[in-house]
This record gives sequence, structure tokens and C-alpha cells, in this order.
Amino acid sequence: KENLNAQVLLLHQEWPVEAAWTILPILPDLARKYSSNFEWVLFIEENTIVDLKSLMKNVLPKYNSEERLFLGRCLHDSSPTIIHHYAFFDGNTELFKYPDFDAGWLLSKSLLNTVADNWDGESQKMDFQIDIKYEIAMYLDKTFDIKLTCVKELCGGNNKDDCVTKVDPASPQCGNKFTVDDVLFSVKTTEKFHRNRLQVVLNTWGQHAKRIIYYSNVTDHSIPTIDCGVPNTPSGHCGKMEAIIKDAYQRSDLKHLPWVVIADDDSILSVNRMLKLLNCYNPTQPIVLGERYGFGLNKGYGYGYITGGGSMVMSRGAINAWFKHDCACPSIDTPDDMYLGQCFSFNVGVPVLHSPLFHQARPVDYAKAFLANQKPISFHKHWEIDPYKVYNDWFAFDDNKMGQTTTPAPEAGP
Repeated sequence: KENLNAQVLLLHQEWPVEAAWTILPILPDLARKYSSNFEWVLFIEENTIVDLKSLMKNVLPKYNSEERLFLGRCLHDSSPTIIHHYAFFDGNTELFKYPDFDAGWLLSKSLLNTVADNWDGESQKMDFQIDIKYEIAMYLDKTFDIKLTCVKELCGGNNKDDCVTKVDPASPQCGNKFTVDDVLFSVKTTEKFHRNRLQVVLNTWGQHAKRIIYYSNVTDHSIPTIDCGVPNTPSGHCGKMEAIIKDAYQRSDLKHLPWVVIADDDSILSVNRMLKLLNCYNPTQPIVLGERYGFGLNKGYGYGYITGGGSMVMSRGAINAWFKHDCACPSIDTPDDMYLGQCFSFNVGVPVLHSPLFHQARPVDYAKAFLANQKPISFHKHWEIDPYKVYNDWFAFDDNKMGQTTTPAPEAGP
């Protein structure tokens, strides 16, 4: 029996506040409670596997916890990307390293205390929290000139013999209670995209969705789309999202469905992988699921929201909660994903739920080593990529295993 001085904390229990997942705001309290008893703090994800004995006996002794150290598996961008605000657009993006959260990352006691002593959320210039692993690395670099130290023993999906952490990239396996019959796939679109974006959906993942409705500003029987009664807006689209939620709540042929997926017309996703994930959740609970972003959380206020491009999932419990708690879009062009987050944080009191398998951007916008840790469910945008190739490279094999080869008739309007 090993005598290891270690303690496991579950972040959502120790800090039951919505901002906790952004990490930086909780570091002062973490330091106050634990820095006198421990030399290092290791942050891992729920699917990270850790060889604690090897980490503490073979890896950490190489480093001095009295120094300000930031350790992790190093990721880097191959080119400037929107999810990192196109940083280093005039330089070499590969020079800036940030940690792979799946592989685990560490702060020394000295650095933890330094951050705790200097943290001031009100001074943070960024209102949005988009990619926390990158933003933490950028904060430490700009504030303290602390750069990530690459540790080869911290591993992602590609494991080696000397790894002390690893992650299984397989899709979740939670049974098959829910099938494609149990999910409404709703696609927000508009007339000008019927002949380009929607054709991609029709010819790729839309073939595998048993129940799919295309919500547009006009009815086009050749697809078919339905006029959802909301004029198109250049941005926001809250009115269109609300029309989808009302349909799912009121229509007799939809109100029994446990899950509703709200996708953009340039979302690229896997129906099969979506089903595997949804089987891990209870749809009677108010669940809003997808890739979580944050607004204002570093400053002590704000909320998380599911960014819409990678698709947003609402459980039947969430659909019911929308109406029970009097959620209503302020205007048809209010940002739909952000208002949905506000509704559930402030009205319902149940923040949105994050899955790292949903992606707001294109595959090229993420570090290759990061994507190697997982089997993604979705990507977003057709800009400067071939969306058919993205679907075929990432999703077609799994979707084709569902055995459906012909395009089903989309659901008709009311």
C-alpha cells in the first residue's frame, strides 16, 4: 500500500458555482484551502486515466514545486484560428503552447499561490470564455511570463509505455435505449441557403435522421422546408429557435420525443455518435447539451451557453422547463444560443451541460493532437473546406453502420 500524499476533489462539488469550469476564478480559494498541504495541483477531465504512483514517484520529482511551473502535454495551433481570436496571425502559431486538458495539467504550489495573490476577475478584458485551456495559457504568459512546460509522460489518445496519464478516445457506451426514432433533428435555415448548405445536409447526415425538419423563412416542397413564421435575420435567430421549441412542445407528432437537436444548416455531424451520447442522459431532466462557451464568468457574473454551430441538444425536460419558467426571446434577432444559456442559468437555475465532442468550428481550427483524443460528434462551417470531405473523413463510417442508405422524407409542417 503506497503512502501517497494526494487528495481527489470533484470540482462541481467543491465549487458549486457556474464559473468554476473556467478554473481561474477558483484558484484563490483552491490555494487558500490546499496549498499548504500539497506541492502540486493536477487538473484532469472525467475520462482521464492517471497512474498516480508513477506520476508522483517518476515524473514530479524532476520538477521543483517551489518554482513557478505550468506543466502539461503541449498543443499548438497549425494556423491562426477563430476559436483563438486569430492570435499570432502575423507570426508563428506553433510557438505558443497550451495544455491538453484530456492529458491532465499541473500548477506548482508556487505558481498557484502567485495566481491566487494576483487574481482580479474585474480586470479581465475578455468577456467571452471560448477555449479555456488556451485562455489559461495566454493569461499565465501575459500576466506572469510563465510558459507551458511540455511533459512527455502526460499523454492523450496516443499512448506510450512511459505515460502516466492517458485517455480512451472511444465513443461513450451507455446502451441503446434511445434510437433514431426518439430524436427530432431540427435545422435552422433560410431561402438563400436552400440550394447550397441544405444540399450538404440532405446528402450527408440528414440521410440518417429519421425525424428531420428544415425550419426556414419560406416553404419549399422540393426539400421540403417549412415557413416557421419568423422572418430571416442577419444574425441572432432566437425567434427561429423559439419556433422550434414551440413545435417540439405543442405538436402532437413531436411532443412525445425525448430529444431535440437544433442544428445550423452548415452544421456537420454524426447521427450515430449523437445517439450514443444521448443514451448516457436522462431526458426527463432539464438538459441543454453541446459545446459550452461562457460570457462574463471570469468577472464574477454571467452564464454559460451552448454555442449553436456545433448543434444544441434539448431534452424533453428542458423543453418543458422553457415554458414552465417563462423563457421567451426578447427579439427574433437576439443571439439564440446565448439567450438559451441565460434562460437556463437564470430562469431555470440549471446551467447548460458541456460535451467536448461538439465543435463550433472546422476540424482545421483545432489541434490535431486534441482531436485524436476523441470521436467528435460535430463540426461547423463550410468556409474554405469541403463539407462533404469533412463528413466522409469524420462521420460517414459510423453513420453508415446504422444501415440506412436512402434519404427519409423530412417531417412535414403542421
